Amino acid sequence: MTKRVVLALAVVVAGAAAFAADDDQAKKDLKTLEGTWKYTKHVANGQEAPQERLEGMTLTVKGDKWEVKMGDKVILEGTVKLDPSKKPKAADWTVTTEGELKDKTIQAIYKLDKDTFEHCWGATRPEKFESKEGSKITHTSFERAKKKDK
Repeated sequence: MTKRVVLALAVVVAGAAAFAADDDQAKKDLKTLEGTWKYTKHVANGQEAPQERLEGMTLTVKGDKWEVKMGDKVILEGTVKLDPSKKPKAADWTVTTEGELKDKTIQAIYKLDKDTFEHCWGATRPEKFESKEGSKITHTSFERAKKKDK
């Protein structure tokens, strides 16, 4: 084989290995994201929502499906696709609930820990975890709900 063919094969194999590693990390992050999360902070366009408005709001993720509830009422639901290869990590949240957001994909970035999760989203994918006045960016923080909180 020529050096060029060997080099091309090496690039393809390396790319496939990187894709597999990213896919494994996406599956790992999705598994960590599974469960119910309580809203702890919600800042939209630089304006922080009062804490009492967040009480009773939850995000529940199971597999690649999610739903946002206020108490027992589902407000939004859909699917999520994670891309941990991006810096910061990226997520696409697609809304399946009937209404004006149906079939819209929300471009986000995320940080995920065992018991804390934060994401930031807007019309275009944000680059930082912040929401300033006039930015049209929403920054939300969550903590994992304990059994009694759900």
